Amino acid sequence: MLVRFDPQERLYKTLRLVRSIHLNMQRSTEHMLDGAGISVAERAVLELFCETPLTVPEAARRLSMKRQFVLRVVNGLTDKSLLERQPNPEHRRAYLCAPTVAGCDLFEEIHRREVALLHALLGDINQTEVVAALRVMTRVSAAFEQLAGELDEADAGEAP
Repeated sequence: MLVRFDPQERLYKTLRLVRSIHLNMQRSTEHMLDGAGISVAERAVLELFCETPLTVPEAARRLSMKRQFVLRVVNGLTDKSLLERQPNPEHRRAYLCAPTVAGCDLFEEIHRREVALLHALLGDINQTEVVAALRVMTRVSAAFEQLAGELDEADAGEAP
């Protein structure tokens, strides 16, 4: 019997894996962070600020997280001397957050361990496969980010 290849159905099956991948990665990351003094959420926020100084609202948008949650995480990382607030030349009240030297050093060590783990677990995946997966997941992420934004706008328009 000849079965028709339906790319959307295959994509759906692929995306169903995302939840279990996310949960298992989170559990693994929690284990790897044991003793580092930061949570999985703090690790994600620290990584973003190690790339470039940002305001809290900018970071929340990039992470697709609520601004208030990111602010709590930023305050925790600041209390731990892993992030610092810097003046923002574009806006007086919206300060920039940037990693301290200790924050950069901690993230670099965490990242080094994560890359070593990926190499050990998935070192047989070739460049072509990685590029294709990244291209597909980037498109999926952008499409759902746009949809979520449209849904948020629609919900805001309905609010009294």
